[in-house]
Amino acid sequence: MSDEEDYMSDKFLQKLEDKRPGLSFSSKTARIHQQEHKKKEKDEKNRVKPKKVLEAEKREEGLNSAISSDNKGFAMLSKMGYKPGMAIGKKGEGRSEPVPIELKSGRGGLGRDNEVKRKLEDFRAKSTQAKEKRQKFMTEVKHNFVDRMSSKFSEQRAKGDLYKSQKVCADLDVRINITESERSFFWPDSYKHKNETESDTEESEEEEPDEDLSLSCVEQLEILTEYLRTKHLYCVWCGTAYDDSQDLKTNCPGNTAELHDD
Repeated sequence: MSDEEDYMSDKFLQKLEDKRPGLSFSSKTARIHQQEHKKKEKDEKNRVKPKKVLEAEKREEGLNSAISSDNKGFAMLSKMGYKPGMAIGKKGEGRSEPVPIELKSGRGGLGRDNEVKRKLEDFRAKSTQAKEKRQKFMTEVKHNFVDRMSSKFSEQRAKGDLYKSQKVCADLDVRINITESERSFFWPDSYKHKNETESDTEESEEEEPDEDLSLSCVEQLEILTEYLRTKHLYCVWCGTAYDDSQDLKTNCPGNTAELHDD
């Protein structure tokens, strides 16, 4: 048996066509793919574009291209001295580009878009105004609340300081043999009642109302503490009786509770 007839020899195997799946790619298959690709490109070229797409392309092409010298409008401007790139107007203060166009996409009447835009701007302006008004109102409410609480705290503190000052004033006045307070609110009521007799009570009922009672606690406290500082060289908030006026002026912060808080 020769090598050509021996089906196990290399020469015999080389004559056989490769039929393994997925590996064969003949020239016929390539030609078919090429024909399909060309047909696809041809179809793309021959495809009719929608009217809107064609209009948009034409419009963009016209806007992007400068006006030619054959245009009648351009010819008229050229006669008046216009040159490409110049701004219109006697002194060149006008436009240098054409007025842009605005396409109407909706079906509403002319002017409707402007009206809707105007109403929207009015609504936004009113909303902003209402928001600012609401914020201002809330700020005022907060400030009023803080002021009321501060005033309430100051009044309560003034009442406590006034009572303490009255007790100190009564004790200091008695020490220097003062038997009656200089003003009605300088001594506490409980101290005054202890020293009053029945005759004094009857006389006080016949007297006219004291004008000092119309003063507020803060006003009474200010007057009383100034009396203690002047008469007795005493500061309620320092809790100290000073040697002389110079000592008081040098070592005492002042005649208010706030100055002593620091």
